[in-house]
Amino acid sequence: MPTNQYTIRNIPPAVDSYLRKRARISGQSLNQVVIDELSQKVSLPDEDLVSRLDWFIGDKSIGEDVNCALDDDDKIQKQMTQKDW
Repeated sequence: MPTNQYTIRNIPPAVDSYLRKRARISGQSLNQVVIDELSQKVSLPDEDLVSRLDWFIGDKSIGEDVNCALDDDDKIQKQMTQKDW
């Protein structure tokens, strides 16, 4: 499969730092990280995180049982934090 080469100029420092950090952490080349980031962006146009996780979440609605579990967890977390103080 033929490939294309690009030269990209004027990369903002924050973007450069992000990409280099991703490459270092993942053990991939900077080139591969940039390709992965671009490929991900192209394959998922205009989708937010919930849309991308739809296969995992289901119908995007949160049932009452989930809300209750989240509320219970919130109470427990607050109690644990208060004990630490």
